Amino acid sequence: MKRKWLTVFLATVLAMALLCGCGSNTAGKQENNTAGSAEDAGEAGTAETAETAENEGTAENEGNAEETGEYTPVPAPDFTLKDQYGESHTLSDYKGKIVFLNFWATWCPPCRAEMPDIQGLYEETLQEEDPELVVLGVAFPGYGQEGSEAEIASFLEENGYTYPTVMDTDASLMLPYCITAYPTTFMIDKEGNVFGYVPGSMTREIMDQIIQQTKEGRRE
Repeated sequence: MKRKWLTVFLATVLAMALLCGCGSNTAGKQENNTAGSAEDAGEAGTAETAETAENEGTAENEGNAEETGEYTPVPAPDFTLKDQYGESHTLSDYKGKIVFLNFWATWCPPCRAEMPDIQGLYEETLQEEDPELVVLGVAFPGYGQEGSEAEIASFLEENGYTYPTVMDTDASLMLPYCITAYPTTFMIDKEGNVFGYVPGSMTREIMDQIIQQTKEGRRE
């Protein structure tokens, strides 16, 4: 099961060339998980469950991988946004590091479920002198059901989440990253390219697996 999930994770990067055209997402099978839909937040787009994605999209993407036999890097859309502390983050400034980029919403139960583990990842980076991993959240204040910047910041503080969450007040990253479901996590490699993405919440074990896989650049 673990091996199968990792293979599917790798296959998602092959869909990134189509992602900016908002093609369907693919995901590894996550048990007992249903992603929050971006359509519920007030925009068009339907969130697929992991099982549907596996049945309908995985075979096609894996077939494409076999046909091409090669990986074409897809640069992650760059941005400069401020977090809940007023600190500015430019994605391209993090080249040379691995970026765990998590799109989420306060009203999304699957997002809430994985946030303690994301906080754990972040706290581990604070223990390192020169951390290889950057943990960044992305929220969309005022988008659909989402509250204001102040309300999002309050939610983070009240729940003890200190990892930086940038506030995309214009929802400018929604289209470039084709966010159709919350949570959605992108792994960005040291060259600033998208290594893969995962729609739906993850366990800490799976987070560790995809981080390690991205660090090693393994495309099996």
